[in-house]
Amino acid sequence: MHCQNCGQAMGKDARFCPRCGTPVSKGFQASETSEPTLRLRPKFRPMVTVLSILPLQIFFTFWGGGFFGGFSLFAVKALNLPLPTWSAFVFFGCLFFFAIPIVTYVAKKKSYAKTEYRFYPTKLDYHEGFFTTEEKTISYRSVNEIYLRKGILQKMYGLGTIVLSTPATGSEDSGRARSGIRVADIETPDLAYSQVKELVSRGS
Repeated sequence: MHCQNCGQAMGKDARFCPRCGTPVSKGFQASETSEPTLRLRPKFRPMVTVLSILPLQIFFTFWGGGFFGGFSLFAVKALNLPLPTWSAFVFFGCLFFFAIPIVTYVAKKKSYAKTEYRFYPTKLDYHEGFFTTEEKTISYRSVNEIYLRKGILQKMYGLGTIVLSTPATGSEDSGRARSGIRVADIETPDLAYSQVKELVSRGS
């Protein structure tokens, strides 16, 4: 259970928030132990993943081929290996060209399979990540702005990203820095956006 005012985690039998002292109502306790009002999961689209990293893939292909190929050239010459000069550059260039999309594909697919956003009446719980996992709870009271973003590739596949913006740590006074949650690659994004916007509006 979490405080409806500040989002602080509390025990099930807590009567007051240990951080801000807000009383915990019985109705709030019942709602927070119920099923989420809305669940959202990202949709993995292989082509979106592969095409989105294409510029990075091309850059690292040339960089990796040149950097590691240059170092390998010293070893080729030192060992008197019967290899053409360009072979090391081509080898490492090809290695980066194929390795980057494969690693990205596997990592993103496994990450999306373990990612879920659970919207309750007054807060959002989420768990995301594969290699690096992150679990977090955000009270709707701390949400400053909600907006829907659709990239070119997302539009092609009917996806979108819902961004819930909150004040960044230590930046509440400036009002400029922002942090929060990106609910990425959601199907039927317009419908999901309207549902999330309504939930946050009612819960805050």
